[in-house]
Amino acid sequence: MKISTRGEYGLRVLMELGMEPDKGLSLRDIANRQNISLDYLEQIVPALKSAGLIKAKRGAQGGYQLAKAPFEITMFDALRALEGPFEPMICLSGDDEASKPAKPSKNANCGASGSCAVQEVWRELQEAIEKVLKNLTLAEMLNRQERLYGVPIRTYRERELTRLVVL
Repeated sequence: MKISTRGEYGLRVLMELGMEPDKGLSLRDIANRQNISLDYLEQIVPALKSAGLIKAKRGAQGGYQLAKAPFEITMFDALRALEGPFEPMICLSGDDEASKPAKPSKNANCGASGSCAVQEVWRELQEAIEKVLKNLTLAEMLNRQERLYGVPIRTYRERELTRLVVL
């Protein structure tokens, strides 16, 4: 299973907003800081807004801000909003969180579903990924960024790197 650029960039948006919680940031500023297409960000941000993770504020001091405190936003909530449900294999598709059975159930998407030991492995993988993401908050990611790197996440274009090296 791969996380798409949609998921990656959406998490970067949350990190940017979390680093400056009292300031509204424009998508243009975030796009420039992260070297992400503004058009692409405009497609990603509505998912974060619909999930109640960010909010927009109009006016001179406007921009985007977190809708919740960083410790209330989990990586699971963010990635689920951006990527959809975590289903490493088709035999798990359609299982919602509340109705996951202890043993694999029959699924119309797979003829062996419900009688396959491999399906159990896929479910364990799914549960392990979800557990990690549910236990990891934006606040922890911000602390990790500060502790390990001491600088905000930034991506640079090749010409900007050349300029940084020359300086």
